[in-house]
Amino acid sequence: MEFTQKELYQLLNLASGPLWLVGADLSYANLSRASLRDADLAWCNFEGADLRGADLEGASLRSANLQGADLRNANLRNANLEAANWEGAKLQGAIMPDGRTYY
Repeated sequence: MEFTQKELYQLLNLASGPLWLVGADLSYANLSRASLRDADLAWCNFEGADLRGADLEGASLRSANLQGADLRNANLRNANLEAANWEGAKLQGAIMPDGRTYY
């Protein structure tokens, strides 16, 4: 499943509860400062996506492709990152699942 920027905006701003986007292609999407708290994003493709300052607290990112994604200052507290691909991801200032800030 692939989304336009307008569709992403609508999903993020009109959703009444946690999003379920398992397997979605969000590569190169602008999701900076997006609220994705408790979302199920397992197996999503975030390659090259802009997730700066995004709130991913409690989200499931199992087996997600985060290759080259920009996660600077993102909140990943309590996120499930099992088997996620982090190659080349930018994590400076991100709050990691254990609550520590990545430097």
